[in-house]
Amino acid sequence: MSLETYRLEVREIEAGGIDADVYDDDDLIVESTHVQYDDHEIHPPDSRDANPTDSTEVTADVTTLDLQVTRVGRGFSFRLLGDRDELASVRVDDEEWDLE
Repeated sequence: MSLETYRLEVREIEAGGIDADVYDDDDLIVESTHVQYDDHEIHPPDSRDANPTDSTEVTADVTTLDLQVTRVGRGFSFRLLGDRDELASVRVDDEEWDLE
């Protein structure tokens, strides 16, 4: 095994939800998940200048990856696990992303 850099990227999509993707050193998606706003009875504003995004990077030597999302309070927690240990996380707060 060798060290590899992973980028966890979380972004709002036009279809009314959030996509979270994990990219490897070659910019290939190695893990992905999606949250649909309707499933949580929340909604973005009627218009936005740009869709919100957030990302973080981590370098690790792991054999397995797992991307998990949970609804925590008034936000979502996206956690990237490597060999069952948390490598990185991104929190999307309803208030910061103007979700109602």
